[in-house]
Order: sequence, then structure tokens, then C-alpha cells
Amino acid sequence: GVDLVEETLMCALGIPARPEIPRQPRRSACWAEVNAMHSGLLRDLSFMEPLMQNEHVYRCHSHVQAGDRVIGPEEGMPTWLCEFIVTQPTSKDARRLMEALEAKVQAKVSYV
Repeated sequence: GVDLVEETLMCALGIPARPEIPRQPRRSACWAEVNAMHSGLLRDLSFMEPLMQNEHVYRCHSHVQAGDRVIGPEEGMPTWLCEFIVTQPTSKDARRLMEALEAKVQAKVSYV
């Protein structure tokens, strides 16, 4: 394993760390959990399409299945519908993309 104390001291003394730490982040990531905005039965999982079709989505996973009863904030703690991670060159770009995709996902959620 890596001794983080040892690595921190080496970096503070100017001794190169292993692995080398880049001066600028190579990529930035943003992670989101999407909650149900309303209670009801999910019609389908088509809300996942904007995530599966975007090349900048590193990972996406649904926490529900079609036909599941989900809870919205009007009834209590909202159900997590899905989670996803996006990557972009900067943290601002990653956050912008995450927010845009979350809005697209929410727009596609449909209930029976």
C-alpha cells in the first residue's frame, strides 16, 4: 500500500511522489443521485436514455425497475431513481453537464 504520511512529507520536501502528481487535473468528475420528484408507479426506465446516450457519462446505474412504486418529497424521503458520474476537462464543465443531464432525466420520468 501507499503510506500517505510518508508521501505527504516527501511532497512537502520537494521529493517527487510516486505516482507523479499532475500540476493540473487531467479530468474532473461530477456525481449525482436523481430523486423521484413525485410519488407513483414508474412506467418505464426511458429516463435513463439521456445518460446512456452521452459519451461523457462515465457510469450510470438505475436503482429502480419499471413498475416500482417510488416516493416523492410530498410523502417523505424521495426514492433514488438513479445515479451517474460525468467527466469533463474542468469542474465547472462537469457540474454544468451533470445539472443539464439531471434536468433531462427528470423530464423523461413517467408514471402510470
